[in-house]
Amino acid sequence: MSRKAERAAKKAAKKAKQNIIEEEQVPEAVPIEDESMSVDQENEEHEEEEEEVSEEEEEVNEEDSEDEEEDDEEKIQQNKHITRPKINDEAAMTRITEQFKLKNLPWIETMTITSSKPIVVEDPSDDMARELAFYEQALEAAKKGRELVKKAGVPFSRPDDYFAEMVKSDEHMAKIRQKLLDQEAAIKASEDAKRQRQLKKFGKKVQVQKQLERQKRKAETLEKIKLLKKKKLNEDLTTNDDFDIALEKASKKPKAKSSFKSTKGSKGSKVTKSKRK
Repeated sequence: MSRKAERAAKKAAKKAKQNIIEEEQVPEAVPIEDESMSVDQENEEHEEEEEEVSEEEEEVNEEDSEDEEEDDEEKIQQNKHITRPKINDEAAMTRITEQFKLKNLPWIETMTITSSKPIVVEDPSDDMARELAFYEQALEAAKKGRELVKKAGVPFSRPDDYFAEMVKSDEHMAKIRQKLLDQEAAIKASEDAKRQRQLKKFGKKVQVQKQLERQKRKAETLEKIKLLKKKKLNEDLTTNDDFDIALEKASKKPKAKSSFKSTKGSKGSKVTKSKRK
């Protein structure tokens, strides 16, 4: 508050100085001939005075805003030091509840149930233990409420032959069902197409492998045939393979069969000649 007083005193001193200056200013004698010059001078002086007044008003506004900011800061600091006491007057709360409590009413009108024991959770941050305690409390209240409703003789179960009216019409539900079936069919079709693409890729890989194996076998057989031809022409062989021996044996057998056939043919020819004789 001392700063406010100082600033107010400064403002009052400035205003007093301005009043004194205005009183001291005496209009100069202006000759009649130079009236235009005197008017221009008066206009200039008037403009200068307006500029000075506007500057002083800006300074005053700035000082006022600074004063308001300081007042706000002082209020905030004062409120920080003030601590409101926490009020938990249990006696007053119980007294007030007893005043507006509805008494001598049947239970079915209020349907209030109080748990037999309060919830005690050792670790409140344990979600599983906390939710289990809530579940047990709700289950106990539901069992008690069921028994009390039975005692009151109020029916609460739905009859077996009662069917509630659906909120949505059968046509709307049929559309929803058809939409779900279409979505399921589309998903199944996409999965089948994906499976077929994968099978095609796998089939192509197998086909390529088989072609490579065939080419490899063909190259091996051609090499072995070349070696066999070289052997027949009495050329030196660099390798002794079991396959060459098998080919030699196979080449020998048909020669024996051909000789046997030739002998049979010769005997048969003689027999025919004898018969003709």
